[in-house]
Amino acid sequence: MAQTDSLTPMARDTIFICHATPDDNDFVRWLGARLTGHGYKVWADMFGLKGGMPFWNTIEDALREHAYKVIFVASKASVDPNRQGVRNELSVADAVRKALIDPAFIIPVRLDDVAFSDFPILVHQLNAIDFSRDWGAKLIELLDTIETADVPRSEGDQSQEFERWRQDAVKTAASVSVEQEPVLTSLSPVNSLPAEVRYLKHNSDSTAVTTALHSSGIPFRSFYQLLITFADIDKINAVLPTPMVAEARAVASLDEFLTGDVPNVTSPRRSDAQNIATALLRQHVERYLLARGLKELPQRSSSAYYFRDGLVANNKVPYTAASGRRTNKNVVGRSERNKVYWHLAMKVSVVLGPPAFVRFKPYVAFSDDGQTAITDPKRTAPIRRRFCKNWWNQHWRQLQEAFAVWLADGATACSIPLDGSQNLVLAGRLLQLTAERHIVGDLQFQDEAEEPDEPEDEEDIGFDADLEGEGDE
Repeated sequence: MAQTDSLTPMARDTIFICHATPDDNDFVRWLGARLTGHGYKVWADMFGLKGGMPFWNTIEDALREHAYKVIFVASKASVDPNRQGVRNELSVADAVRKALIDPAFIIPVRLDDVAFSDFPILVHQLNAIDFSRDWGAKLIELLDTIETADVPRSEGDQSQEFERWRQDAVKTAASVSVEQEPVLTSLSPVNSLPAEVRYLKHNSDSTAVTTALHSSGIPFRSFYQLLITFADIDKINAVLPTPMVAEARAVASLDEFLTGDVPNVTSPRRSDAQNIATALLRQHVERYLLARGLKELPQRSSSAYYFRDGLVANNKVPYTAASGRRTNKNVVGRSERNKVYWHLAMKVSVVLGPPAFVRFKPYVAFSDDGQTAITDPKRTAPIRRRFCKNWWNQHWRQLQEAFAVWLADGATACSIPLDGSQNLVLAGRLLQLTAERHIVGDLQFQDEAEEPDEPEDEEDIGFDADLEGEGDE
């Protein structure tokens, strides 16, 4: 819940927002209202400083005595070296971080297109959550971060504080309902991770072995003279040409592997182990998408996997939306205006958490024949800008909902085989969170979608069609 007029002595229970005033106040009002609605105390100088209060004494007290976490709003305004107030707050926050021995005490969030290289040195090496293109989607990531850090929530009635944030944010007298509100995310929760990581040794030239395994498609990582994989050894040996043979060197639990402390074997350090595990799992998910019939569109950063024409009946995925309504969503369509087919595609990233989840990031590919994606970005970029200019977050989320149901074949879970006895099991639906308060008639802050926006007309888009004849969702 939002900051109170007088903070309880020595109660470290508050999220302190460090930002440039007044430049970034609109975002802080928006963020503060939502964090408050999720049950957290929030302190920002726009509300925490009352007439007659000693300015720096109040801020320093909030930071030193009450802050559980500090959110630093990184913007072109706040990183300006002349903003001494922001620099002073960060300096105190860094001192508290060291005293608490909490490396994640400061959480940077990027508000605009400020270069990461321009971040103040005190937060330069911290991972920032990028709100610059989509406030709503990144709020979920920030809430995950805060919840994972066990930031305490207030148990008392904070409706008054919540309403203060709300009214200041929207400049209306909109009412606040103390009732739960579902929030659908873009994340596919991981129900279970593989239990073991396998270390294999081999009897041949490393280059020859890795070439053979790359050709097979089985995900692995070379580490000195070893191979690291989730796959069973018999699956590995089945694709190695004679006389190449792999043998078991060690088996570690995934938890042991991620700590970087595996006995009796040379193992990657913690940070490298995390990167290796997420990369291997991402590759397994991508292989599964190919096995399900999606096609790969290589891109500069990561590949997108798209539906081809005819993969699913009528190019529509039927599903029951989070609202409970039966509906369907087009995943392939024809744009006569642009003389191309459009295809829903997904990019894959894995987060081990906790909590662990897979993020399927939606994308739109185009083709001339409904099968082979156009790879020339000079041709597709202007089409994408025109075609998707009105696809707001709601439509992207519906596409992700439909995709999650398709991936699990309508079941409650999707089991992805990892070349042997192990599986990565995803939930069959997107993660749904619950806010403890509902803002009645809340303004929809119109964010830019992370991807291109929306088709030019309803004929192109393939809007949801209710299967029971009651209209769109």
